[in-house]
Amino acid sequence: MNGLKHWIHLIEQQELPIFRYTINAIHDVVSDEDSSTARLAQVILQDASLTARILRIANSTTYNPTGSPINTVSRAIVFIGFNMVRDLSLTLAVIEALLNRKGQKHIFQLMARAFHAAVQARAMAVQRGDDAPEEVFIAALLYPLGEMAFWCIAGKEGEEILRLIEKEGLSPRAAQKQVLGFTFEQLTVALTQDWHLSDLLHSAINNPSLKNPRVRDITDSHKLSTETEKGWDNPSVQNSIEQIAQRLDLNPRQTREWLKANTQDAVEIARLFGAGSITEYLPIPHLHSPSEEEEPADKYPVADPILQLSILRDLSRMLEKQPSINLILETVLEGIYRGCGMDRTLFAILSPDKTLLRSKYALGEHTRQFSEKFVFNLDETPFFNWLFGQNDAVWIRDCKTKAAGSPLTPDFLAVVDTPACLACPISIRGKPVGILYADRAPSARKLDADTFESFRHFYLQAKMAIDYISAGG
Repeated sequence: MNGLKHWIHLIEQQELPIFRYTINAIHDVVSDEDSSTARLAQVILQDASLTARILRIANSTTYNPTGSPINTVSRAIVFIGFNMVRDLSLTLAVIEALLNRKGQKHIFQLMARAFHAAVQARAMAVQRGDDAPEEVFIAALLYPLGEMAFWCIAGKEGEEILRLIEKEGLSPRAAQKQVLGFTFEQLTVALTQDWHLSDLLHSAINNPSLKNPRVRDITDSHKLSTETEKGWDNPSVQNSIEQIAQRLDLNPRQTREWLKANTQDAVEIARLFGAGSITEYLPIPHLHSPSEEEEPADKYPVADPILQLSILRDLSRMLEKQPSINLILETVLEGIYRGCGMDRTLFAILSPDKTLLRSKYALGEHTRQFSEKFVFNLDETPFFNWLFGQNDAVWIRDCKTKAAGSPLTPDFLAVVDTPACLACPISIRGKPVGILYADRAPSARKLDADTFESFRHFYLQAKMAIDYISAGG
């Protein structure tokens, strides 16, 4: 029998895109004291599906009641909050891993139960006047994290647990203990510690009887979501409703209708999170309509003129609040990557002594490896001094044959390994500080005049914004 540590290792090392990359990358951001909006945005932007869902959630009425458009991940982080976007990313990653396990009814039932509980917990928190009901929502949604993670990779052990429950009548905890030597709750505790999840989730798992209103929201909602799977007329459901009504100082009859209405909300929230396929398992008797499936996200961003315009407008509006130059560059980088439809986009910064150029932010495929290689000595790579002298965006149409007037050297060509690229200098008060670079090497898609003009628009907007901030606004 393999122990708890073995299963934690298996979950973290299994060849699942989410657990292999996103969770580990988010963990790195969380554990780094110098974590920034840019680092978290880079993690999210590596996954087109995750990017689309974060922006969809950020623009929902739940998270954005003012309706102010949020077009970039960087702005979503600033608007919603670093910790909330981090937790949403982790949650969405777990959901995606679960939904990829097609054909397992048990997983969809578990996900439906978690969404139902999370929506009920948030509603209870709002009713109490909680300062951060979304934290309660996330903690309730991830409350069964150990079981969620287990079923992502479960093999014969999962089949045996289900057999013991369904054929031999063992309780879930007893079946887990017999097969694994530990319970899913213990696995959840271990994973929350390893992934640095919220203290609220820790408290709810370790001390479910704690007389803390937020913990009670989570435990009561999970009890209710499990019981309502047998029907809202089940006697145990009515008992739970009465306890919730008493705790929140509400009328029991009105509380019942309120909780049933919340279940309807859970349908929309599940779809918002990309989990429309689980809605038929929510405890709503008349809800059996086909679920809304999301369009799969393209592996590489596709040029989107409307998105370009939206992000350019965002850049103009940002100047009203005196943003940092870093935030301007992060937004421009994302605009070029997603709006212009590039495979790789990078901002490289000069060293203080102006002798080295090194990658600082990068978006796109295999960016860690690309960033690590994107380090150049200016004396040995004259292309960059040439670029600083252009004072404009450039389109290198044919890197392989060293286009006339652009001193491309073998070391630069070996790193970028692309037939064509776009680049522009970034200066502050007339002094070069770095460059923006973009290409479509991984997909082998060709650059064209429209792409270059869009890239140049972002360069000019960045230049104007930086000049404005540098002059004191």
